[in-house]
Amino acid sequence: MGHPDAESLGLITTSMYIAGFVSALPSQQVMDRYGRRMSIIIGMSLLIVGVAIQTAAKNKGMFIAGRVIIGSALSFSTTVAPIIAQEYAHPRMRGTVATTYNTVYYVGAIAISWVGFGTSHMKTSSWSWRVPALFQLVPAAYIIAALPFLPESPRWLIANGREEEALHLLAKYHANGDRTDELVLFEFREMKEVLAREGREAVSWKTALSTKGNRKRFLMITCVSVFSNWNGQAIVSYYLASVLNLVGITGSTAQTGINGGLQVVNWATSILGASLAESAGRRKIWLSSWGVMLVANVILTSVTAVYSKTPSTGVAGAVIFAIFLYDVGYSLACTPLLYAYETEIMPFHIRGKGMAYSVTIGQGQAIIFQYCNPIGLAKLGWKYYLVFLVFLIIQIIVIYFFFIETSGRTLEEVAALFDGEDATHQIELAGAQHSSEDKPEDDQDDKDGADKVALDSSARVHVASI
Repeated sequence: MGHPDAESLGLITTSMYIAGFVSALPSQQVMDRYGRRMSIIIGMSLLIVGVAIQTAAKNKGMFIAGRVIIGSALSFSTTVAPIIAQEYAHPRMRGTVATTYNTVYYVGAIAISWVGFGTSHMKTSSWSWRVPALFQLVPAAYIIAALPFLPESPRWLIANGREEEALHLLAKYHANGDRTDELVLFEFREMKEVLAREGREAVSWKTALSTKGNRKRFLMITCVSVFSNWNGQAIVSYYLASVLNLVGITGSTAQTGINGGLQVVNWATSILGASLAESAGRRKIWLSSWGVMLVANVILTSVTAVYSKTPSTGVAGAVIFAIFLYDVGYSLACTPLLYAYETEIMPFHIRGKGMAYSVTIGQGQAIIFQYCNPIGLAKLGWKYYLVFLVFLIIQIIVIYFFFIETSGRTLEEVAALFDGEDATHQIELAGAQHSSEDKPEDDQDDKDGADKVALDSSARVHVASI
Protein backbone atom coordinates (compact mmCIF):
# COMPACT_ATOMS: atom_id res chain seq x y z
CA MET A 1 0.00 0.00 0.00
CA GLY A 2 3.04 2.30 0.16
CA HIS A 3 3.04 5.40 2.35
CA PRO A 4 -0.24 7.33 1.85
CA ASP A 5 -0.25 11.09 2.40
CA ALA A 6 -2.65 12.80 4.82
CA GLU A 7 -5.48 13.08 2.29
CA SER A 8 -5.17 9.45 1.17
CA LEU A 9 -5.00 8.24 4.77
CA GLY A 10 -8.17 10.15 5.54
CA LEU A 11 -9.95 8.65 2.53
CA ILE A 12 -8.87 5.08 3.35
CA THR A 13 -10.01 5.45 6.95
CA THR A 14 -13.22 7.30 6.12
CA SER A 15 -14.40 4.78 3.51
CA MET A 16 -15.42 2.32 6.21
CA TYR A 17 -17.47 4.93 8.06
CA ILE A 18 -19.26 6.10 4.93
CA ALA A 19 -20.52 2.56 4.40
CA GLY A 20 -21.46 2.29 8.06
CA PHE A 21 -23.40 5.54 7.86
CA VAL A 22 -25.46 4.25 4.92
CA SER A 23 -26.05 0.78 6.41
CA ALA A 24 -27.16 1.58 9.96
CA LEU A 25 -30.82 2.40 9.26
CA PRO A 26 -31.39 -0.64 6.99
CA SER A 27 -29.94 -2.83 9.74
CA GLN A 28 -32.69 -1.62 12.07
CA GLN A 29 -35.33 -2.72 9.55
CA VAL A 30 -33.74 -6.18 9.38
CA MET A 31 -33.53 -6.68 13.15
CA ASP A 32 -37.10 -5.53 13.79
CA ARG A 33 -38.66 -7.43 10.89
CA TYR A 34 -36.58 -10.62 10.66
CA GLY A 35 -35.10 -10.92 14.13
CA ARG A 36 -31.93 -10.06 16.01
CA ARG A 37 -30.09 -13.17 14.80
CA MET A 38 -30.64 -12.35 11.13
CA SER A 39 -28.93 -9.00 11.54
CA ILE A 40 -25.89 -10.75 13.02
CA ILE A 41 -25.86 -13.32 10.20
CA ILE A 42 -25.88 -10.60 7.56
CA GLY A 43 -23.21 -8.63 9.38
CA MET A 44 -20.82 -11.57 9.69
CA SER A 45 -21.38 -12.62 6.08
CA LEU A 46 -20.51 -9.14 4.86
CA LEU A 47 -17.48 -9.09 7.13
CA ILE A 48 -16.06 -12.27 5.58
CA VAL A 49 -16.48 -10.87 2.07
CA GLY A 50 -14.93 -7.55 3.03
CA VAL A 51 -11.94 -9.13 4.75
CA ALA A 52 -11.31 -11.38 1.74
CA ILE A 53 -11.25 -8.39 -0.63
CA GLN A 54 -9.14 -6.27 1.70
CA THR A 55 -6.58 -9.00 2.29
CA ALA A 56 -6.26 -9.77 -1.43
CA ALA A 57 -6.08 -6.08 -2.42
CA LYS A 58 -3.72 -5.28 -5.30
CA ASN A 59 -4.21 -1.51 -5.17
CA LYS A 60 -5.70 1.28 -3.07
CA GLY A 61 -9.11 1.04 -4.77
CA MET A 62 -9.51 -2.65 -3.97
CA PHE A 63 -8.37 -2.06 -0.39
CA ILE A 64 -10.96 0.68 0.03
CA ALA A 65 -13.67 -1.56 -1.47
CA GLY A 66 -12.94 -4.15 1.21
CA ARG A 67 -13.17 -1.52 3.94
CA VAL A 68 -16.51 -0.30 2.55
CA ILE A 69 -18.01 -3.78 2.88
CA ILE A 70 -16.49 -4.17 6.36
CA GLY A 71 -18.08 -0.85 7.33
CA SER A 72 -21.52 -2.15 6.34
CA ALA A 73 -20.90 -5.33 8.31
CA LEU A 74 -19.97 -3.38 11.43
CA SER A 75 -23.16 -1.31 11.24
CA PHE A 76 -25.32 -4.44 11.24
CA SER A 77 -23.36 -5.89 14.14
CA THR A 78 -22.97 -2.71 16.21
CA THR A 79 -26.65 -1.83 15.96
CA VAL A 80 -27.97 -5.18 17.17
CA ALA A 81 -25.26 -6.51 19.50
CA PRO A 82 -25.83 -4.23 22.54
CA ILE A 83 -29.58 -4.77 22.21
CA ILE A 84 -29.41 -8.53 22.08
CA ALA A 85 -26.92 -8.63 24.99
CA GLN A 86 -29.35 -6.80 27.26
CA GLU A 87 -32.46 -8.60 26.00
CA TYR A 88 -30.87 -11.99 26.75
CA ALA A 89 -29.52 -11.06 30.17
CA HIS A 90 -30.95 -12.36 33.42
CA PRO A 91 -32.53 -9.44 35.33
CA ARG A 92 -29.95 -9.64 38.12
CA MET A 93 -27.13 -9.55 35.58
CA ARG A 94 -28.55 -6.93 33.21
CA GLY A 95 -26.51 -4.03 34.57
CA THR A 96 -23.29 -6.05 34.55
CA VAL A 97 -23.89 -7.37 31.04
CA ALA A 98 -24.78 -3.90 29.77
CA THR A 99 -21.63 -2.24 31.04
CA THR A 100 -19.15 -5.05 30.35
CA TYR A 101 -20.42 -5.80 26.83
CA ASN A 102 -18.31 -3.18 25.04
CA THR A 103 -15.19 -3.80 27.15
CA VAL A 104 -14.64 -6.99 25.14
CA TYR A 105 -13.76 -4.68 22.25
CA TYR A 106 -10.29 -4.46 23.75
CA VAL A 107 -9.78 -8.21 23.51
CA GLY A 108 -9.73 -7.78 19.75
CA ALA A 109 -7.83 -4.49 19.99
CA ILE A 110 -5.09 -6.05 22.10
CA ALA A 111 -4.82 -9.07 19.82
CA ILE A 112 -4.61 -7.06 16.60
CA SER A 113 -2.19 -4.56 18.16
CA TRP A 114 0.30 -7.28 18.97
CA VAL A 115 -0.28 -9.00 15.63
CA GLY A 116 0.62 -5.67 14.07
CA PHE A 117 3.67 -5.45 16.31
CA GLY A 118 4.83 -8.83 15.06
CA THR A 119 4.21 -8.12 11.38
CA SER A 120 5.87 -4.69 11.63
CA HIS A 121 9.18 -6.56 11.39
CA MET A 122 8.19 -7.80 7.91
CA LYS A 123 9.30 -4.52 6.41
CA THR A 124 9.68 -5.64 2.80
CA SER A 125 6.61 -7.86 2.56
CA SER A 126 3.00 -6.88 1.85
CA TRP A 127 2.02 -9.48 4.43
CA SER A 128 2.97 -6.92 7.06
CA TRP A 129 -0.52 -5.45 6.51
CA ARG A 130 -2.27 -8.45 4.93
CA VAL A 131 -1.89 -10.59 8.07
CA PRO A 132 -3.61 -8.02 10.34
CA ALA A 133 -6.37 -7.65 7.73
CA LEU A 134 -6.83 -11.42 7.54
CA PHE A 135 -6.89 -11.66 11.34
CA GLN A 136 -10.35 -10.03 11.28
CA LEU A 137 -11.73 -13.43 10.26
CA VAL A 138 -10.94 -14.90 13.70
CA PRO A 139 -13.79 -13.21 15.64
CA ALA A 140 -16.11 -13.60 12.64
CA ALA A 141 -15.46 -17.34 12.57
CA TYR A 142 -16.11 -17.56 16.31
CA ILE A 143 -19.46 -15.77 16.02
CA ILE A 144 -20.56 -17.86 13.04
CA ALA A 145 -19.68 -21.05 14.94
CA ALA A 146 -21.76 -19.83 17.89
CA LEU A 147 -24.82 -18.80 15.85
CA PRO A 148 -26.50 -22.25 15.89
CA PHE A 149 -26.53 -22.01 19.70
CA LEU A 150 -27.69 -18.39 19.85
CA PRO A 151 -31.44 -18.09 20.55
CA GLU A 152 -33.68 -15.33 19.30
CA SER A 153 -34.59 -12.48 21.64
CA PRO A 154 -37.60 -13.41 23.84
CA ARG A 155 -38.93 -9.88 23.43
CA TRP A 156 -38.80 -10.11 19.66
CA LEU A 157 -40.52 -13.51 19.77
CA ILE A 158 -43.36 -12.15 21.90
CA ALA A 159 -43.68 -9.08 19.68
CA ASN A 160 -44.09 -11.43 16.70
CA GLY A 161 -46.66 -13.76 18.26
CA ARG A 162 -44.26 -16.60 19.16
CA GLU A 163 -45.01 -16.53 22.87
CA GLU A 164 -44.49 -20.24 23.55
CA GLU A 165 -40.93 -20.07 22.22
CA ALA A 166 -40.26 -16.98 24.33
CA LEU A 167 -41.48 -18.68 27.50
CA HIS A 168 -39.33 -21.73 26.73
CA LEU A 169 -36.22 -19.57 26.31
CA LEU A 170 -36.85 -17.60 29.47
CA ALA A 171 -37.27 -20.81 31.44
CA LYS A 172 -34.18 -22.40 29.88
CA TYR A 173 -31.79 -19.51 30.44
CA HIS A 174 -33.24 -17.82 33.53
CA ALA A 175 -34.51 -20.78 35.58
CA ASN A 176 -32.69 -23.92 34.36
CA GLY A 177 -35.75 -24.99 32.37
CA ASP A 178 -38.37 -24.45 35.09
CA ARG A 179 -41.39 -22.97 33.29
CA THR A 180 -43.19 -22.45 36.62
CA ASP A 181 -40.45 -20.31 38.13
CA GLU A 182 -41.94 -17.09 39.57
CA LEU A 183 -39.33 -14.83 37.97
CA VAL A 184 -39.80 -16.43 34.56
CA LEU A 185 -43.58 -16.06 34.73
CA PHE A 186 -43.25 -12.49 35.93
CA GLU A 187 -40.83 -11.59 33.13
CA PHE A 188 -43.06 -13.25 30.56
CA ARG A 189 -46.19 -11.39 31.68
CA GLU A 190 -44.30 -8.15 32.02
CA MET A 191 -42.96 -8.34 28.47
CA LYS A 192 -46.41 -9.15 27.12
CA GLU A 193 -48.02 -6.29 29.03
CA VAL A 194 -45.45 -3.70 27.96
CA LEU A 195 -45.46 -4.84 24.33
CA ALA A 196 -49.25 -4.74 24.32
CA ARG A 197 -49.17 -1.19 25.66
CA GLU A 198 -46.48 -0.06 23.20
CA GLY A 199 -48.00 -1.91 20.25
CA ARG A 200 -46.47 -4.75 18.29
CA GLU A 201 -46.63 -3.17 14.86
CA ALA A 202 -43.64 -1.45 13.30
CA VAL A 203 -43.31 2.14 14.50
CA SER A 204 -42.55 4.89 11.99
CA TRP A 205 -39.92 7.53 12.71
CA LYS A 206 -42.67 10.14 12.86
CA THR A 207 -44.50 8.13 15.51
CA ALA A 208 -41.28 7.40 17.41
CA LEU A 209 -40.61 11.13 17.71
CA SER A 210 -44.21 12.13 18.40
CA THR A 211 -43.94 12.14 22.21
CA LYS A 212 -41.94 14.50 24.38
CA GLY A 213 -40.39 11.58 26.28
CA ASN A 214 -39.06 9.93 23.13
CA ARG A 215 -37.68 13.21 21.83
CA LYS A 216 -35.77 13.53 25.11
CA ARG A 217 -34.44 10.01 24.63
CA PHE A 218 -33.17 10.74 21.12
CA LEU A 219 -31.62 13.99 22.33
CA MET A 220 -29.75 12.06 25.03
CA ILE A 221 -28.50 9.57 22.43
CA THR A 222 -27.32 12.49 20.30
CA CYS A 223 -25.37 13.94 23.22
CA VAL A 224 -23.77 10.62 24.13
CA SER A 225 -22.75 9.96 20.54
CA VAL A 226 -21.45 13.46 19.84
CA PHE A 227 -19.55 13.71 23.11
CA SER A 228 -17.95 10.29 22.60
CA ASN A 229 -16.58 11.48 19.25
CA TRP A 230 -15.79 15.15 19.84
CA ASN A 231 -13.42 14.79 22.79
CA GLY A 232 -10.06 14.42 21.02
CA GLN A 233 -9.43 10.79 21.88
CA ALA A 234 -10.02 9.80 18.26
CA ILE A 235 -6.80 11.59 17.33
CA VAL A 236 -4.84 9.57 19.85
CA SER A 237 -6.58 6.31 18.98
CA TYR A 238 -6.82 6.31 15.19
CA TYR A 239 -3.84 8.50 14.40
CA LEU A 240 -1.43 7.38 17.10
CA ALA A 241 1.38 7.07 14.55
CA SER A 242 0.86 10.67 13.41
CA VAL A 243 0.82 11.92 17.01
CA LEU A 244 4.01 10.01 17.84
CA ASN A 245 5.64 11.33 14.68
CA LEU A 246 5.14 14.85 16.02
CA VAL A 247 7.44 14.05 18.96
CA GLY A 248 10.06 12.08 17.05
CA ILE A 249 8.90 8.51 17.76
CA THR A 250 8.87 7.32 14.16
CA GLY A 251 9.95 3.67 14.26
CA SER A 252 7.17 1.23 13.40
CA THR A 253 8.30 -1.21 16.09
CA ALA A 254 8.24 1.47 18.79
CA GLN A 255 4.85 2.77 17.63
CA THR A 256 3.17 -0.63 17.46
CA GLY A 257 4.68 -1.56 20.85
CA ILE A 258 3.22 1.58 22.44
CA ASN A 259 -0.14 0.85 20.81
CA GLY A 260 -0.12 -2.71 22.17
CA GLY A 261 0.55 -1.49 25.69
CA LEU A 262 -2.10 1.19 25.30
CA GLN A 263 -4.79 -1.37 24.48
CA VAL A 264 -3.95 -3.43 27.57
CA VAL A 265 -4.31 -0.34 29.77
CA ASN A 266 -7.56 0.59 28.00
CA TRP A 267 -9.06 -2.82 28.65
CA ALA A 268 -8.20 -2.70 32.34
CA THR A 269 -9.65 0.80 32.63
CA SER A 270 -12.87 -0.13 30.82
CA ILE A 271 -13.39 -3.07 33.17
CA LEU A 272 -12.85 -0.70 36.12
CA GLY A 273 -15.48 1.66 34.71
CA ALA A 274 -17.91 -1.22 34.17
CA SER A 275 -17.41 -2.49 37.72
CA LEU A 276 -18.10 0.97 39.19
CA ALA A 277 -21.00 1.96 36.92
CA GLU A 278 -23.67 0.39 39.12
CA SER A 279 -22.27 1.33 42.52
CA ALA A 280 -20.88 4.80 41.75
CA GLY A 281 -23.56 5.70 39.21
CA ARG A 282 -23.48 6.64 35.55
CA ARG A 283 -23.13 10.40 36.07
CA LYS A 284 -20.06 10.12 38.30
CA ILE A 285 -18.37 7.84 35.78
CA TRP A 286 -19.19 10.22 32.90
CA LEU A 287 -17.88 13.24 34.81
CA SER A 288 -14.75 11.45 36.03
CA SER A 289 -13.99 10.30 32.50
CA TRP A 290 -14.29 13.77 31.01
CA GLY A 291 -12.29 15.27 33.87
CA VAL A 292 -9.38 12.92 33.18
CA MET A 293 -9.54 13.63 29.43
CA LEU A 294 -9.52 17.37 30.12
CA VAL A 295 -6.34 17.04 32.20
CA ALA A 296 -4.77 14.77 29.57
CA ASN A 297 -5.61 17.24 26.81
CA VAL A 298 -3.91 20.09 28.68
CA ILE A 299 -0.80 17.98 29.30
CA LEU A 300 -0.70 16.65 25.73
CA THR A 301 -1.11 20.12 24.22
CA SER A 302 1.53 21.64 26.48
CA VAL A 303 4.25 19.02 26.11
CA THR A 304 3.75 18.64 22.37
CA ALA A 305 4.09 22.41 22.00
CA VAL A 306 7.31 22.34 24.04
CA TYR A 307 8.69 19.48 21.97
CA SER A 308 8.03 21.38 18.75
CA LYS A 309 10.48 24.07 19.97
CA THR A 310 12.96 22.08 22.08
CA PRO A 311 12.91 18.34 21.25
CA SER A 312 14.08 16.03 24.06
CA THR A 313 13.63 12.48 25.25
CA GLY A 314 12.03 13.67 28.49
CA VAL A 315 9.35 15.67 26.69
CA ALA A 316 8.63 12.74 24.35
CA GLY A 317 8.09 10.56 27.43
CA ALA A 318 5.63 13.13 28.80
CA VAL A 319 3.71 12.96 25.51
CA ILE A 320 3.43 9.18 25.82
CA PHE A 321 2.17 9.59 29.40
CA ALA A 322 -0.47 12.10 28.22
CA ILE A 323 -1.56 9.70 25.46
CA PHE A 324 -2.05 6.88 27.97
CA LEU A 325 -3.91 9.23 30.36
CA TYR A 326 -6.20 10.41 27.54
CA ASP A 327 -7.17 6.84 26.70
CA VAL A 328 -7.63 5.97 30.37
CA GLY A 329 -10.14 8.81 30.65
CA TYR A 330 -11.98 7.74 27.52
CA SER A 331 -12.10 4.05 28.39
CA LEU A 332 -13.41 4.72 31.90
CA ALA A 333 -16.84 5.79 30.62
CA CYS A 334 -17.15 5.66 26.85
CA THR A 335 -16.31 1.98 26.52
CA PRO A 336 -18.63 0.55 29.19
CA LEU A 337 -21.42 3.16 29.06
CA LEU A 338 -21.68 4.23 25.41
CA TYR A 339 -24.08 1.48 24.31
CA ALA A 340 -25.34 0.56 27.78
CA TYR A 341 -26.66 4.06 28.48
CA GLU A 342 -28.27 4.42 25.06
CA THR A 343 -29.93 1.01 25.13
CA GLU A 344 -31.34 1.19 28.65
CA ILE A 345 -33.22 4.47 28.09
CA MET A 346 -35.05 3.12 25.02
CA PRO A 347 -38.33 1.12 25.24
CA PHE A 348 -38.61 -2.02 23.10
CA HIS A 349 -40.71 -0.59 20.27
CA ILE A 350 -38.08 2.05 19.38
CA ARG A 351 -34.95 0.36 20.71
CA GLY A 352 -33.81 -0.72 17.26
CA LYS A 353 -34.43 2.76 15.89
CA GLY A 354 -32.56 4.29 18.79
CA MET A 355 -29.45 2.21 18.21
CA ALA A 356 -29.64 2.63 14.43
CA TYR A 357 -29.84 6.38 14.96
CA SER A 358 -26.85 6.24 17.31
CA VAL A 359 -24.74 4.27 14.85
CA THR A 360 -25.78 6.52 11.94
CA ILE A 361 -24.80 9.80 13.60
CA GLY A 362 -21.71 8.15 15.06
CA GLN A 363 -20.56 7.04 11.64
CA GLY A 364 -21.45 10.43 10.19
CA GLN A 365 -19.20 12.13 12.72
CA ALA A 366 -16.48 9.57 12.07
CA ILE A 367 -16.59 10.42 8.36
CA ILE A 368 -15.85 14.05 9.18
CA PHE A 369 -13.21 13.37 11.80
CA GLN A 370 -11.38 10.56 10.10
CA TYR A 371 -10.96 12.67 6.99
CA CYS A 372 -10.16 15.94 8.79
CA ASN A 373 -8.00 14.67 11.66
CA PRO A 374 -4.90 13.71 9.65
CA ILE A 375 -5.16 16.96 7.71
CA GLY A 376 -5.62 18.97 10.92
CA LEU A 377 -2.61 17.30 12.52
CA ALA A 378 -0.51 17.85 9.42
CA LYS A 379 -1.48 21.54 9.08
CA LEU A 380 -1.81 22.67 12.72
CA GLY A 381 0.28 20.19 14.69
CA TRP A 382 -0.18 20.50 18.47
CA LYS A 383 -2.57 23.48 18.07
CA TYR A 384 -5.21 21.07 16.75
CA TYR A 385 -5.66 19.74 20.32
CA LEU A 386 -6.93 23.15 21.46
CA VAL A 387 -10.12 22.66 19.45
CA PHE A 388 -11.01 19.62 21.54
CA LEU A 389 -10.03 21.34 24.77
CA VAL A 390 -12.89 23.78 24.16
CA PHE A 391 -15.27 20.92 23.32
CA LEU A 392 -14.33 19.04 26.51
CA ILE A 393 -15.15 22.05 28.69
CA ILE A 394 -18.56 22.49 27.04
CA GLN A 395 -19.31 18.77 27.32
CA ILE A 396 -18.50 18.63 31.04
CA ILE A 397 -20.98 21.44 31.65
CA VAL A 398 -23.72 19.65 29.67
CA ILE A 399 -23.05 16.30 31.39
CA TYR A 400 -23.22 17.90 34.82
CA PHE A 401 -26.51 19.71 34.24
CA PHE A 402 -28.40 17.45 31.83
CA PHE A 403 -27.26 13.81 32.00
CA ILE A 404 -29.67 11.74 34.08
CA GLU A 405 -28.77 8.95 36.47
CA THR A 406 -30.05 5.53 35.39
CA SER A 407 -28.19 3.15 37.68
CA GLY A 408 -30.27 1.81 40.53
CA ARG A 409 -33.46 3.18 39.02
CA THR A 410 -36.53 1.15 38.25
CA LEU A 411 -38.47 1.47 35.02
CA GLU A 412 -41.04 3.48 36.97
CA GLU A 413 -38.43 6.08 37.88
CA VAL A 414 -36.88 6.18 34.41
CA ALA A 415 -40.35 6.48 32.86
CA ALA A 416 -41.12 9.41 35.12
CA LEU A 417 -37.96 11.17 33.94
CA PHE A 418 -38.83 10.75 30.28
CA ASP A 419 -42.58 10.21 30.01
CA GLY A 420 -43.95 11.86 33.15
CA GLU A 421 -45.87 10.58 36.15
CA ASP A 422 -48.77 9.16 34.08
CA ALA A 423 -46.51 6.45 32.65
CA THR A 424 -45.26 5.66 36.12
CA HIS A 425 -48.78 5.26 37.46
CA GLN A 426 -49.79 2.91 34.62
CA ILE A 427 -46.79 0.64 35.20
CA GLU A 428 -47.36 0.53 38.95
CA LEU A 429 -50.98 -0.47 38.40
CA ALA A 430 -49.89 -3.19 35.98
CA GLY A 431 -47.41 -4.52 38.53
CA ALA A 432 -50.07 -4.54 41.26
CA GLN A 433 -52.49 -6.41 39.00
CA HIS A 434 -49.89 -9.06 38.15
CA SER A 435 -49.04 -9.45 41.82
CA SER A 436 -52.64 -10.12 42.81
CA GLU A 437 -53.16 -12.55 39.92
CA ASP A 438 -50.10 -14.57 40.91
CA LYS A 439 -51.50 -15.60 44.31
CA PRO A 440 -54.10 -18.37 44.74
CA GLU A 441 -57.17 -17.58 46.80
CA ASP A 442 -56.25 -19.95 49.65
CA ASP A 443 -53.12 -17.89 50.34
CA GLN A 444 -55.18 -14.87 51.38
CA ASP A 445 -53.47 -14.58 54.78
CA ASP A 446 -50.13 -13.95 53.11
CA LYS A 447 -51.50 -12.04 50.15
CA ASP A 448 -50.84 -8.51 51.35
CA GLY A 449 -47.24 -9.20 52.26
CA ALA A 450 -46.64 -11.24 49.12
CA ASP A 451 -48.06 -8.48 46.95
CA LYS A 452 -45.61 -6.05 48.47
CA VAL A 453 -42.73 -8.42 47.74
CA ALA A 454 -43.97 -8.90 44.19
CA LEU A 455 -44.17 -5.18 43.69
CA ASP A 456 -40.66 -4.73 45.11
CA SER A 457 -39.45 -7.45 42.74
CA SER A 458 -41.22 -5.67 39.92
CA ALA A 459 -39.31 -2.50 40.70
CA ARG A 460 -36.00 -4.29 40.67
CA VAL A 461 -36.41 -6.15 37.41
CA HIS A 462 -38.47 -3.73 35.34
CA VAL A 463 -35.56 -2.16 33.52
CA ALA A 464 -33.99 -5.55 32.82
CA SER A 465 -37.12 -7.34 31.74
CA ILE A 466 -38.29 -4.65 29.36
